Formats: sequence, C-alpha cells, structure tokens
Amino acid sequence: MDARLRTRIQATLKVPLGEAALIGVAVFGITTTAFFRVPLLPAIGSELSMSAGDLGLLTTFFAIGRLLTDIPAGYVADRLPAARLMVVAALVVAAGSFLLAGAQGASLTQVAALILGIGSAMTNTGGMTFFSQATGGGHRGMALSAYSAALLAGQAFGPTFGGLLAGLGSWRLAETVAGIVAVILMGGLLMSPARPVVPRKPTARSFHPSAPFAPWRVRMVLYGVPFAMFATFGSMTQTLIPIIGDADLGLSSSGIGLALGLGGLARLIGALIGGQLADRVSRKAALVPGLLVQAAGVGLLVLPMTTFVWMASIVLMSLASYGISVAGTIIADLSSAGNIGRSLGTFRFIGDIGLIIAPTVTALLYEHFGIRPSILPLAGLLVLVALAGAVVLPETRWLETNDGHVS
Repeated sequence: MDARLRTRIQATLKVPLGEAALIGVAVFGITTTAFFRVPLLPAIGSELSMSAGDLGLLTTFFAIGRLLTDIPAGYVADRLPAARLMVVAALVVAAGSFLLAGAQGASLTQVAALILGIGSAMTNTGGMTFFSQATGGGHRGMALSAYSAALLAGQAFGPTFGGLLAGLGSWRLAETVAGIVAVILMGGLLMSPARPVVPRKPTARSFHPSAPFAPWRVRMVLYGVPFAMFATFGSMTQTLIPIIGDADLGLSSSGIGLALGLGGLARLIGALIGGQLADRVSRKAALVPGLLVQAAGVGLLVLPMTTFVWMASIVLMSLASYGISVAGTIIADLSSAGNIGRSLGTFRFIGDIGLIIAPTVTALLYEHFGIRPSILPLAGLLVLVALAGAVVLPETRWLETNDGHVS
C-alpha cells in the first residue's frame, strides 16, 4: 500500500491500521468458511433425501444459532478484544464444518447448521462493534461499509469456493476444507497481539447510558431493516437462489457458486457506494434507495425464469446489500457510551428472527405454489421498510456536531 494512502487511512482510525486489517480478514475468512454450505444444498438434499422444505430448515437452524448468540456476543464484544472473540468464532465454525462434512442424516446437518450460526453471530457482532468504534462519526459509514464488504464478500465467495470444491470432489470435501481453513484462521488470530478494549468516554453529547438510544418509532424502523434484509438474504441467496439454479435452470453446484461469487463483487462495489453516501451525503440517502433496489432485485424473479433474470436478481440484491451497514451506522450514532456492542447485538437479534422465519416459509411456498407467491411478500416488506425509513428516521450524519438528541 502506498505510504501516503496508508497515512490518510490511519488518520481516520482510532485503532492501528494493521489491527483493522486483521479483523477485516478474520470477518471475511470466517464468514467465507461458514457459507461454503450454500451451493451444496441441492447435493446435500439429494444424498440425504431432504426436500426443499428440509433444506430451508438448515438455514432456519443456522439462524437459530445466531439468534441465541447475538445479544451475548454484543455484551462480550464490549469487553473482550475483537481478535480474541474471532478466535472463538473460528473454532466454533471449524467444529460446525467438520460435523456437517460427516453428517449421515438430516438431524446432524441441522445441528451443524446451528453451530455454524453460533460462530457466525460471534463474527458478525464482534466485527460490527469493532468497526463502529474504530473511527469517528464522520467516517463511521465508511468504516462499517468496510466491515460490511468483508462480511458480504465472505457470504458470496464462500459459496463460490464451496461450489468449486464440490465440483472437484463432493460436498463433504468442501465442508472438510472449510473446517481446515477455519482452524488455520484460528491459529493466525492466536498469534496476533490483542489490544485491550477501551470503551468510548461519555461526552456532553452522549445519551445517558441507561436511556434508550432513540424513540420507539425510530427503533422499530431501524430493527425492521435487518429483519427484512436478513429475511431476504436467508430466503433468496442462501436458499431459493441455489434451489432455482438447480431445479429451474439445471446449473451445477460450481455454476451456482460462481454466480454467487459475481454477486460478491457486486457487494463490494455496493458497500463502497453505500459508505460514501452515508458519510458524504446522508445516512437516509444511502439507506432508503438501497432498500428499494433490494426490493427490485427480489421482484425480478416474477419474470419468466432465465439465467439472465436469475443473474440480474443476484447482482441487484448484492449491490443493494449495504443497507445493513448503514442501519448499523445509525444505531452506533445513537448508542450511549460503552453500549455499542449491546445495541448492535439487539439489532442483529431482530434481524436473525427474520432469518429464522423467512427461509422455511419461502421454501415451502416455492415448493407448493411456485416462485411468485414465495418472493412477492419479501419484496413488499422491503418497500414497506424503505417508506417507513424515509418518513420516520432522523438524519444522524451530523449528530456529533449537534446536541445529540433525537426527537
């Protein structure tokens, strides 16, 4: 990296650049291994005699693991160095990957998905908390977009690598490699120094630590963002997109994985755009249009199904996937001192409720009624949250230069 660029980036950070890079790599690497499983669903279902509804349950169990962990992980993230939390997350994901690789029935695959969800929640909440405090409010959008890029790229490239490995061998080989990679990541994190957590000091502009960070109507809309988007991610890219690619388009696991990898590139581009908009224009100017584009990407699947329509849906949903990081930025803007991890843990907890409910419901609707009845409710939910955000959410981009109160 150019020395001047390094200096400019470090000037915006409150932590060493090397530490930020380490946590970013950890988020990407652990998420990548946790998401090897996505394009493997058709092959798992074929070998273990699992229906589309059964495969949807795998995503649901993954979400249950995250749900059980989100809030505790938020409390831990406020107190434990991020690198150490990532060590535990890598260990858990390795265990889940090895268990899935050896599963001989649907029950063990569900337990493995649950364990992978626990590791995923540790990674997500720990990384989001770290990056929300790694810089000042004026650069928080870009910091969280960097986190989001690492996370979402892992969610996209994991299926690419998993699909390619399954094409070379089998889905069991892919999951075994995922476990090995997670162990290697754990070793690298153990050798890195861990900087103690130093909570933000309260200022005259901070909310009182025991007070709610925003009025109920603002919280409802902010929590609606992860609920709608996690429901979409779980139902579409993690469940229905691979099933449609296999059943309707006749694509292989490697073909599905490559398509989701292209989505990963779109996610990187979208994260950069979303972060710049959130910091340089406004948080709402980034969030609301992103939700509407996400809805458009889902809605494309009502068209007659072709490979082009399927790919266009993946790309549009991926470009607009930065909504989580922008909503998380607003949460961090409004959180009281030392409570960012807990606030973000609750934020992700609500999102994971959507991840629990939606994939199974969507997969069953697809199985019994087809594509349109399964995806139109998701598109409508995203539009509803976007409109509510436009009306209800305050603009927090300049909160640190004002009195910090939101009405």
